[in-house]
Amino acid sequence: MASKGKLKGKEWYTVKSPEIFGSKKVGEIPAATEEALKGRTVESGATDLYGSSNKYYFKIKMKVEDVDGKTCRTRFAGHDCSRDYITRVVRKGSTRVDEITEVETKDGVNMRVKTVCATIKTVGASTQTSIRKKIDEVLEKKALEKENEEFVKDILADKLQKDVKKELDKIYPLRVIEFRKTEVIS
Repeated sequence: MASKGKLKGKEWYTVKSPEIFGSKKVGEIPAATEEALKGRTVESGATDLYGSSNKYYFKIKMKVEDVDGKTCRTRFAGHDCSRDYITRVVRKGSTRVDEITEVETKDGVNMRVKTVCATIKTVGASTQTSIRKKIDEVLEKKALEKENEEFVKDILADKLQKDVKKELDKIYPLRVIEFRKTEVIS
């Protein structure tokens, strides 16, 4: 982030996180006008937003939705999982299974959820296909039951991962499942 010095023709605005993260101050950004801020994406570490290091490998993306004076209010736009964490999770002798699922939550918000799983041992293509189908099925069902805010909280709190893993373990035991990326489409 730039130092808070003088920028010709620009003013500094405080960025607040969405309500699901407690409307905390995330940082400050410069802009010439309030309209230039709308739609801008801001990233913050999950450790900063939660105050605990449980999800140190997550970066939360927020989009500026509204400007009130010198304060920018944001909404959740998605999250990213760091590559080094995924690399540590997938080990030699296991199979990495990736899946991209588009879901719609109860309140009509469309999201793209990218999942990565690591099996205990190497598996064949048919087992990987079964795992992918089950991921799609469970995520679509869970998304329709919850509103967007609750769905995001479940992802970030590992509740949804546990529910999906429980269903996938019936097909083949997994070492780990993680949502490596989410994106709010609409």
